[in-house]
Amino acid sequence: MEDYISKAARQNVDLIVFPECAVQGIVIDKSLLDNKKEYRDHFAQLAKRYQVDIVPGSFAELDPTDGNRYNVSYYIDKDGQVLIEYRKVHLWHPEKPSTTAGQEFPTAMTRFGFKVGLLLCWDIAFHDGFANMALDQGAQLILAPAYWSYEDAGEEGLKRDRMCEVTFVNGVSTCRAFEFEICFVFANGANDVVMSPEDGPDKLMGRTQISTPFLGTIQRCDHDVEDMLVTDLDVAETSDASEKSYQIRKAWAARNGYNLFIHFDR
Repeated sequence: MEDYISKAARQNVDLIVFPECAVQGIVIDKSLLDNKKEYRDHFAQLAKRYQVDIVPGSFAELDPTDGNRYNVSYYIDKDGQVLIEYRKVHLWHPEKPSTTAGQEFPTAMTRFGFKVGLLLCWDIAFHDGFANMALDQGAQLILAPAYWSYEDAGEEGLKRDRMCEVTFVNGVSTCRAFEFEICFVFANGANDVVMSPEDGPDKLMGRTQISTPFLGTIQRCDHDVEDMLVTDLDVAETSDASEKSYQIRKAWAARNGYNLFIHFDR
């Protein structure tokens, strides 16, 4: 991972985002959980060394204060300061027996003059994190490290379309950018060589992508092999321009706490 950080720094990149579980992989053995935030501190040092903001994917951590396991992501600025510590809220099915869900969607103001928020993988299937961070807190950039595989569709999905998870992720990425007037980064894990759903379980599907209002997905890895996307993005200008056209934030702020109730006849 340091090689990628070094490469990004040489290209004057301001922020680099890694996939979920990029450091530890899937941790089964509880003794391998990080209970001293050693991984976080390591990447804080790398951020200072290379003068780049880093989202180092996520770490399987054990909180010594409550004894619970969490899937945790961080936003670390170029000075090594932790701006966000985010515990994954919407856990994927296999995570639930061993991992405790987070309860909050924190955001932070960056040195670039806009707010940022974090999600992890399956979080993007739900609107609540986006609505809370973008519409309630004013985040204009949301970053989502992921560990998404072809097999996540399960038997029912795969028998209909072996590539259905690609359709899922591509659609959600564009949709969230438009509906919440944000710039959205989906940073997914990938493989050393080209894979397909037929290659067996847990074959990561890649498709890391960057999406914005108006343009949809502006860059995407249309494959499942390790790669790095680099783009210039004026986050605040893009998000503000979207609000001028769609006024979603204004409408949300004026909703006066209404609720919609739907009654279904039985």
